[in-house]
Amino acid sequence: MSGLRKGYTTGTCAAAAAKAAAQVLKSGVRSQEGSPANQRFAGAEESGVDRKIEVEIVLPKGEIVKFEAHIKDVGEDYAVASVIKDAGDDPDVTGGAEIVARVTLKESGVRGQESGGKDKIIIKGGKGVGVVTKPGLQVPAGEPAINPVPRRMIKDAVKEVLGDATVEVTIEVPDGEKLAEKTFNPRLGIRGGISIIGTTGIVEPMSLEALKATVQCEIDVALAEVGNRKSEFGSQVPKIYFSPGKIGEDALRRIFGDIRVVQTSNFVGFALQYAKDRGVKEVVFGGHPGKLAKILMGYYDTHSRNSPQATRFVSEFLGIEGEFNTVEEIIEAIGKRQEATGFDRLAEEIAKKISEDFSFIHTGVYLFDMKKTLIGEGRWDG
Repeated sequence: MSGLRKGYTTGTCAAAAAKAAAQVLKSGVRSQEGSPANQRFAGAEESGVDRKIEVEIVLPKGEIVKFEAHIKDVGEDYAVASVIKDAGDDPDVTGGAEIVARVTLKESGVRGQESGGKDKIIIKGGKGVGVVTKPGLQVPAGEPAINPVPRRMIKDAVKEVLGDATVEVTIEVPDGEKLAEKTFNPRLGIRGGISIIGTTGIVEPMSLEALKATVQCEIDVALAEVGNRKSEFGSQVPKIYFSPGKIGEDALRRIFGDIRVVQTSNFVGFALQYAKDRGVKEVVFGGHPGKLAKILMGYYDTHSRNSPQATRFVSEFLGIEGEFNTVEEIIEAIGKRQEATGFDRLAEEIAKKISEDFSFIHTGVYLFDMKKTLIGEGRWDG
């Protein structure tokens, strides 16, 4: 991906906006009118009703980056600033979003003065920042979806300017609720807006790490929901349902009811390994044989650029002669599902491979066509 431009996470942008507001708050410069359009701040550049100010943020690995922030509002004990998120060349839905920070001084007359050694920076989520409603994520249920690393970056940035003053920092994303509809937040139980995230502070262009992190989060949420519920074998081991996408998810719910199904996308092996590392012993995988047959072929990354089509493999496995362009054409050629079909054998072999490769005590595999009709099922007990 050389030549592509990197961007910055929502967490980094929130920290930059908070630092800009803190700098303006500390300056204490006010105009008689008290209007943002008539205020002057050291180092600020006039631009309409906004004032621009440049701030430096230290990323988690020590790199220093500069941001241009817009001063939105200033009062006697507060200041509001925003940063427009630059996602670089990554197709991030939050690219171009405005990340706003309101910094309010809670100790009258204290502007960067020492007032004790305790951490006195309170971080809150405002409009457009989601609220966590389910256990299992990095942030407890009931708290704003501002992850630990961004929280630390925000606190460090504000403390660098205001010292040990007691302040309240509220992060807002004006379009956050609308943007969240295009993210995985609703699946993770995060309501009302986007998450303020980032572990390195950097958005890698075309990076798959964000998608993988989402898969991990959904497994964590699933495990928190399952708890110590007993399995069908009577043992207290966690059981997770997986699917590459929406077809398998919907079809599994038709069979098992209102369950959580973790969507792995093409990261099948990554998801299964993470589940194993978290102590999962039982899995159920549902999906189209055109995708899941790749597992039996030895490919746990099922993206088309990293694995071949499964059409020929499936036709040979089933002993079906003919020229087929897709696995769905094979399904149509076979007709409606009969008892003990070849797809049952295919499902069982896939289940066996998953169980053996990841040491699960039970694996169930359900195969569906594009209409979400069950065409094969199998299980393997390790």
